[in-house]
Amino acid sequence: MATPLAVILAGGLGTRLGSLAESLPKAMVPVAGRPFLEHILRQLSHQGFEEALLLVGFRSEVIAQHFGDGRNLGIALRYSREPEPLGTGGAFNFARRLISRRFLLLYGDLYRPVDYAQLAARHPSNALAVYPYVEGLTTIGCPNVGLDASGAKVAVYAKDGQGLALGHVDAGFGFFEPEVLDLLPSGVSNFETALFPRLAAEGNLEAIPVDRTFFDIGNPSDLAEARRKLGALVED
Repeated sequence: MATPLAVILAGGLGTRLGSLAESLPKAMVPVAGRPFLEHILRQLSHQGFEEALLLVGFRSEVIAQHFGDGRNLGIALRYSREPEPLGTGGAFNFARRLISRRFLLLYGDLYRPVDYAQLAARHPSNALAVYPYVEGLTTIGCPNVGLDASGAKVAVYAKDGQGLALGHVDAGFGFFEPEVLDLLPSGVSNFETALFPRLAAEGNLEAIPVDRTFFDIGNPSDLAEARRKLGALVED
């Protein structure tokens, strides 16, 4: 089975990083000697992914100039440059014509040490990765995913699950058929809130259980943690 198209949201500004972002797109902030996004692309290439589509915005020229067509990393790269901030859903809408097959959704500021190719083969339907919520160990304030009785499907997705009896957290990646993008509204939107609750209500969102190991560069403390620990995992 061919690997899905990897689609990576990489349009973030890195506002919470302040001067640490060095006026770079967030995904290009250096970690372990390379732009953070490069670690993700190398991981995909090593796992046999042949193509990635980068959804870019702020200072997109920095990303394009660094990676080019991806040949140096062994993965073909295409770019979709949104003309203005459109939100995660709007970025996908803008790139819709470039996404014609099953895709892996990734975020350019989040690295997970998992085998995406293996998971794609094991989960052939629309599927969202989740991990158990543990208070004090999870950066998100409250759980936002509820599973069905079997634990195999997402039954509830609530961006803000405060007060709901939920037990899991969205792990930040998933596999989707391109047709789900037709459900997005026009204009600015959020991919997660526009699609995940609807897919869950329809029983059309499988759950992929993973652990909580990840590296995130969304804020200064997480960036420092990634700089301390990620290098040992990604050495060639």
